[in-house]
Amino acid sequence: MKGNGAPNEASDAWTAHKTDTGVTYYYNAVSRVSTYEKPPGFKSEMNFGASYLLICRENLAGTHWALVTTNDGKKYYYNNITKVSSWQVPNEVVEWRKKQDDVLKEQAMPAPQANVSTDTGSTTVSLSTPAITTGGRDALALRGTSMPGTSSALDLIKKKLQDSGSPVTSSLAPVSSGVPTSESNGSKAVEAATAKGMPSESSKDKLKDTNEDGNMSDSSSDTEEDNGPTKEECIVQFKEMLKERGVAPFSKWEKELPNSILFQAIPSHSARRSLFEHYVKTRAEEERKEKRAAQKAAVDGFKQLLEEASEDIDQYTDYYTFRKKWGNDPRFEALDRKDREHLLNERVLNLRKAAREKAQAERSAVAAGFKSMLRERGDITVHSRWSRVKDSLRNDPRYKTIKHEDREALFNEYLSDLKAADQEAEREMKAKRDEQVLNLIFKERLKERERELRKRKEREEQEMDRVRLKVRRKEATSSFQALLVETIKDPQASWTESKTRLEKDPQGRATHPDLDPSETERLFREHVKMLQERCVQDYKALLAEVITVEAAADKMEDGKTVLDSWSTAKRLLKADPRYNKIHRKERESLWRRHADEMIEEAKSRSK
Repeated sequence: MKGNGAPNEASDAWTAHKTDTGVTYYYNAVSRVSTYEKPPGFKSEMNFGASYLLICRENLAGTHWALVTTNDGKKYYYNNITKVSSWQVPNEVVEWRKKQDDVLKEQAMPAPQANVSTDTGSTTVSLSTPAITTGGRDALALRGTSMPGTSSALDLIKKKLQDSGSPVTSSLAPVSSGVPTSESNGSKAVEAATAKGMPSESSKDKLKDTNEDGNMSDSSSDTEEDNGPTKEECIVQFKEMLKERGVAPFSKWEKELPNSILFQAIPSHSARRSLFEHYVKTRAEEERKEKRAAQKAAVDGFKQLLEEASEDIDQYTDYYTFRKKWGNDPRFEALDRKDREHLLNERVLNLRKAAREKAQAERSAVAAGFKSMLRERGDITVHSRWSRVKDSLRNDPRYKTIKHEDREALFNEYLSDLKAADQEAEREMKAKRDEQVLNLIFKERLKERERELRKRKEREEQEMDRVRLKVRRKEATSSFQALLVETIKDPQASWTESKTRLEKDPQGRATHPDLDPSETERLFREHVKMLQERCVQDYKALLAEVITVEAAADKMEDGKTVLDSWSTAKRLLKADPRYNKIHRKERESLWRRHADEMIEEAKSRSK
């Protein structure tokens, strides 16, 4: 575990620290060992009541490390990726510094100097100096230990580009001219607070404000009457003073108060503090904007340098070759190595790609000409041999444009193309034949389908005709049967005698075209048979009514009964009409059958 506090410079190697959760641990600077147990004999205690504040954070270019400075002047290293802090210089930073020293040695030749001056002082900055030492891309513009008059990263980039004759993009707004939007907003807030008499955070501030306001009221009014600076100008001057003093974005009012932050143009203590708080809140964002603007200016300048050096850049150019010729240009120095290599390699890769495409196009054109020469021969087939063909091609210029080792390969490739073309033609022929066969099959199946449909339609029509004929015959039969019921009532009628009578029907029911003569005769005989059966049933009913047990018990004078004498029974039956309707031959036989049944029934009862 690595500590987050400041190391104790006492002779004792052990120092006490606290974690973020408030747990105390001890660190030995010699053995680099941390422990939660208090070492034996440890007497010194860390002043945990002190407040350690981050006032400056400097990202080290080419690494993931940043150099952090606290308000007590101590420094430590912080990894932006792993979130690890270390008192010792990381190996990655050591290697980076070594590379920077090597670069300085290589650039030892004299370089033009540029002076960057401010209103409060001047500082000479060498354009050949690395960006980390001059406030370049990865250096923090305002450091806690910087002296008044030190230029920001944005000013340095602008100065370098101006010295080199490169235009400065409009995105780089001058730091010292005008008031940023955030500052203008803050100024309005402070003015409102001042006008309303904003209360301070302590009674001491209130008392101080009262005294200062009372003492300075007359002078302020006199100043305004004498056309002195306005409130807005005072606010701008106050913030410029904070910037010149190097007040960091993370600084606190209590820390900067001993540094005599006095500005008589703003007499109110609370107003100065409000402006200070607003300044430190907005300064971090301003520095980020300045850093982004400086980076954009450096990138644009380096791109312009690449355009100017385009004649010296080809597909074989590397970074070291380019640096030897253009390394002293301020636009080269303004950008860090990683971005320089990336932009240069991007341009070189595009040149390489264009060269490859051009070479490929030339090879393709030459190969196409060689194949065109072979095609014009007309006698080259898939069975041709290079050894037999090449002698006849030597005088053609297109033959000579191809390298010796590539000629046979292109010839074989041409044969492969011919073979592929023949195969493709054969496939097309086969596909065409298959399509014709399929069309024939389809047409044949279509005809077969049509034949089946016609047959089905014929069968359906025939079936419909049969149904209609059956219906007509049924109707004709019903009509003829009705005619028989109306006309033929004698069970003894004959077909020969009755046919003439039936044919005289005015409705023509006996001569219907759907009835055959044989069918009409059959229906007649069925009708007569039905009448005869009805007469038999009626005669049997007559026998049952007349020839009874009581009638059988009565004997006639001659001693005969209705059961043993037909003449006796006939005298009782012939008076009924049903007796005359039945055929004469059947009268006695039916009586005899009825009498036998009664005799058998009487015998069975007597048993």
